[in-house]
Amino acid sequence: MVLVFSRRNPLRLVLSWERRVLQEDRASVPEVASLLPGDRRRRFSPGPITAGDVALVLFVALASLFGFVERASVVFETDDGPLHYREPDLAGAALILVGCVALLWRRPFPGWVLAVATLSAVARNAAGYPLAPMPYAVVVACFAVGQRWPLPRSAVALVSVLASLAGSALARFGTAVDDEVLTEVLAVLAAWALGRGYRLHRMRTRLLEDRTLLLEQRARHLAQERSTVAALAAAHERASIARELHDVVANDVGMIVARAGGARRRERQGDRVSGEVLAAIESLGREALTDMRRMVGVLQSIDDDAAGAAPPGLDQLEELVAKVAAAGTDVRLEVTGDRRPLALPVELNAYRIVQESLTNAMKHASGSPVTVHVDFGPERLRLVVRDLGGRETSASTPGNGLLGMRQRVDLLGGALRTGQVPSGGFVVDCVLPDGAGEVTRDPAAADR
Repeated sequence: MVLVFSRRNPLRLVLSWERRVLQEDRASVPEVASLLPGDRRRRFSPGPITAGDVALVLFVALASLFGFVERASVVFETDDGPLHYREPDLAGAALILVGCVALLWRRPFPGWVLAVATLSAVARNAAGYPLAPMPYAVVVACFAVGQRWPLPRSAVALVSVLASLAGSALARFGTAVDDEVLTEVLAVLAAWALGRGYRLHRMRTRLLEDRTLLLEQRARHLAQERSTVAALAAAHERASIARELHDVVANDVGMIVARAGGARRRERQGDRVSGEVLAAIESLGREALTDMRRMVGVLQSIDDDAAGAAPPGLDQLEELVAKVAAAGTDVRLEVTGDRRPLALPVELNAYRIVQESLTNAMKHASGSPVTVHVDFGPERLRLVVRDLGGRETSASTPGNGLLGMRQRVDLLGGALRTGQVPSGGFVVDCVLPDGAGEVTRDPAAADR
């Protein structure tokens, strides 16, 4: 008994070891920590009574009865004389069988079964029957309690059982049987420790299963995220290509329409359409086709030369203005500030914004002079395209030009203001960051 209550007794060692193992498990998988002991929502399923349970009960009953009968002939010599046990009879055998048969329900009712087995042993001790060489029924019931109950409840049950067995035996037979009492205590404690170890093994197995499920869910989630990101990237790329195609087609085809419309009006007035006008229309058409091929070449290389062509930039503004002027629109370009090469996205989007603004002026303010002001500031680029208003053409239906410009500006983190001017006309005022540190264009391009 001194061993049970000492500082290094097996019970303390088992409790300390189990507490450390469970803390490590909780730390390793915090997502499923609520499934560890203390959470009664997840228990081992009791299951039905099986043939193995019946075989176990028969074995325990036979071993207990054999030890019960064999101990009846043993006489212990004590200081007070020989110790005689009560002769085995049907009542003693019935007490043994009650504790053994109760083991059939050790899974659904481990606490009740342990109580019945313990009371059976205590009753035999109180009646003076021989001490069993091993309390088999109590050992099996303690294993079940250690396996199925949480640590606090099973520890309380274990202490109660040990105190009952030791107290009843010592009170009835005295210290002459202290060795046998110690054997019973160690056997019950070992059975409980094995039950706790089995419980820990089961919980660790379920913990690993939960961890596997969690990893599978995370893998599926990451796969869905990758799919979503890829879809968003594809949609963004399609939107960018759509804006580029719109700007290319709207500008080039708009100038073709303007040239053709001017030639048709001169023909109505009796003037003959010159070959120079038709050649200009053909040239504009070829340029539009080349630009479209270059854009489509981003997705599929249709023409290697076109697909490999460099995108336009601010160094080509003079050519753009000259093409628009050749189509019959009075355009004036003003460039102020320190003209320098900017980051490629800024150059491309600035060029497209000016191109779209000129196309809108040709469509919605035909005959009006247009001014294009490009200011290279210290840390930003400002574009101002303004017309003075004029007669609207038949192509005055709204399009996606302003929306595309706003998307380009938002993409670069700039600011855009568009609208009617009180004095007449329409203005596009755009401010873009210069993209310092991201210059990819040849600096010599600024001198063209």
